[in-house]
Amino acid sequence: MFEIFLFVNPIGIYCYETELLIKQAIDELNIDTCFNYIPITNTKVIKEDILRRRKEGQKLTDISKYTMASFQTLRLYHAIKFEYGNKKARAYLFELQQALNINFNRYSENLARKITKKLNIDFNKITSPKTNKYVDKSIKQDLELADKLGVRNTPTTIIYNESGNYNGILLEGIVAHDRLIKVLKHDSCLIENFEEETKDCALRKTNHLRLI
Repeated sequence: MFEIFLFVNPIGIYCYETELLIKQAIDELNIDTCFNYIPITNTKVIKEDILRRRKEGQKLTDISKYTMASFQTLRLYHAIKFEYGNKKARAYLFELQQALNINFNRYSENLARKITKKLNIDFNKITSPKTNKYVDKSIKQDLELADKLGVRNTPTTIIYNESGNYNGILLEGIVAHDRLIKVLKHDSCLIENFEEETKDCALRKTNHLRLI
């Protein structure tokens, strides 16, 4: 049984691709997993995704719009989680990221409303001021968890093997499919077998958690 934490920018270009890779690997291996999807955003996360999008040839016409969209999406995610549960909240982000992956400039409140309608989510309900207290608390808890686990960038994938000694690994950025398969196949989820192929990457160990 693996427990997977995926820390993402709620509208991040590589975050959508990383989630797809993880889902494909889980389905391919047919393994039991507990999946924790954790969107976070801040100035650093926003700047990094803007640079990635420009690298991919995307043109962002309004940086302030991107910043607003990132924080709005984060709050909508937590409001949906509060009113409808984790599954619906993840589905909303996945649909939104898919729509924005090639062109962020498609973002608008109308797009958000369209996706919530598709998922049978009441947009007025999730934007009600009544959810603000819960949303603020939930965002704070996720940020504290990210800090505790040493998450510095998005996307970041953390994988624990509950069947072993609960050692884990932390992978930053898009994870290559073959590497992810090797990690999930390894019984103890330790990193020694992967040091050679990651010798050019940063490697550190913190409380049974290793970064590659």
